[in-house]
Amino acid sequence: MEVPDHAALPDWTHLTVGDRLAIVSTLIPAEQLENLMGSGARYAISRYRTGAKVPVDAVAALAAETMLPVDWIVSGRAQARQPPLVRITPDNPQADPDDVPIQKLAFKAAAGRGALILDELADHVRFPRAILAHVGVAPQHARLMEASGESMKETIHDGDTLLVDVSPAAVEIVEGKIYVFGLGNEAYVKRLRRTGDAVIMISDNRELFPPEEAPRHLPMRIFGRVKWAGRSL
Repeated sequence: MEVPDHAALPDWTHLTVGDRLAIVSTLIPAEQLENLMGSGARYAISRYRTGAKVPVDAVAALAAETMLPVDWIVSGRAQARQPPLVRITPDNPQADPDDVPIQKLAFKAAAGRGALILDELADHVRFPRAILAHVGVAPQHARLMEASGESMKETIHDGDTLLVDVSPAAVEIVEGKIYVFGLGNEAYVKRLRRTGDAVIMISDNRELFPPEEAPRHLPMRIFGRVKWAGRSL
């Protein structure tokens, strides 16, 4: 059996949670699976299929890596592949105890300064706690934003939901990691690399967007590091 690509998830209640976990694990390359679950990943999964108790952290890790709902792996009930992010309002409070209210990462231009600042009044939406735990982002340092454009394809696609770590440590450039940053009054999502005093902006779609040095005459502000876009980054 295979997990349908992009389509709604089927009813697999006739399978055990171990069976569902095993099928989901086939979506992840062997080396990556071992990084997630340890060197005995395949053996552990075979034990889950024969009735061994499935640990919550194993389900959370596979759900976060494959962008499949934890509830579907656990229950097997038919549902959407990725429920839409739901805005939290007084009439629509947080309902699922496994969800965390996360603020959207929104910007506005600072009047007269030609630079971006964070919009602290941006909406909050619900987001799975398991994904935050898997990628190591504390809820208070998590922000969500929607990707726009094709410059980071195939890693990030237009419209993807991005989980951004805005903690103080996350604004320090780590070679080749993906960041959300502002230049003047424009916001970007790209990999960054320091070369001497220069900062190089790198798109994954290099055929159309070759690497370039960030303009030195524009103030750069790093808002945070992208840690998840349907899978860990």
